Amino acid sequence: MLRLKFEEVQNTLEKVLYTRNCPPEHARKVSYEMARNSLEGTYTHGVNRFPRLIWNIDEGIVNVEAKPVLVNRFGALANYDGKLGLGITNAWFCMEQAIAQAKEYGIGLVALRNTNHWMRAATYGYQACAQGMAAICFTNTIPNMPTWGAIDSRIGNNPLVMAFPREKGDVVVDMSMSQFSYGALELAQLEGRRMSIDAGYDEAGELTRDPSQVLKTRRILPTGYWKGAALSVVMDLLAGGLALGNTTAALGRLGGDEHGVSQVFIAINIHKIAPPEEVERIADEAVRDLLSSRPIRENGRIVYPGERSKEIRAENLKAGIPIDERIWATITSYL
Repeated sequence: MLRLKFEEVQNTLEKVLYTRNCPPEHARKVSYEMARNSLEGTYTHGVNRFPRLIWNIDEGIVNVEAKPVLVNRFGALANYDGKLGLGITNAWFCMEQAIAQAKEYGIGLVALRNTNHWMRAATYGYQACAQGMAAICFTNTIPNMPTWGAIDSRIGNNPLVMAFPREKGDVVVDMSMSQFSYGALELAQLEGRRMSIDAGYDEAGELTRDPSQVLKTRRILPTGYWKGAALSVVMDLLAGGLALGNTTAALGRLGGDEHGVSQVFIAINIHKIAPPEEVERIADEAVRDLLSSRPIRENGRIVYPGERSKEIRAENLKAGIPIDERIWATITSYL
């Protein structure tokens, strides 16, 4: 396992994007965010996924020059067409639009169609928190998960982020509607380890913790069983309907790697109706109570959602970002 400085990782990713005629402002943003994802511990949607992004660009399903185009706007609501642009730059733009609308109306909702993978969902939650706002964002995906009680995949493991700003540490939940993301399964397979709990079904239809078996069957387990499956369906309808874009079913008919997804970005300007000091007091009290929980294990530790990423960031800034040699060799081969 390599340990590379953040600046080296970002600079290398940026140089590779230039070989694909990526505009400088897009190359800088994408390279920064993907390096940052790995820096803060989301390796599956950081450096590890970069070769797949380059493959998608080469296949023509990611347009590095595209920018979102406004389709319609009404008050605090808007929808955009992403023109199959880079997922990170499209999503960042739309979150900024939602934040701008929330500054005016107290809340802003922007839906986006015809876009690509946004990488780490938490990015857009932190984007809102940086401006003192809460956020709810979600995306649909290709059919990659069976609904509860089914064998064949007809719903997506649609990622969701919910974020709440807090001076002592933003509270951010970043999760998919599957018990584990496919990226987490791929990372476990790469590292030769099993999942901590059941992740999906093997070829015999039995629950398994073996990531290789789940990757083979593509029968990933919904979060909360039938509850995660139900949430996946309604999030898909909201994303497709608000954006006038593809639902998971429509994405499954496109063929090729995942592209043309629909996303929703909601920013909530809490301080329009609540004094900042009161909001901070309420949030601190809730987090303090949570952290006072008794851990199951003797030396166990309770954390709030998003707390570990700060610690991983500090560790990786000091020691370097851990990167698999095989993945880095693939990335540098593009130069």
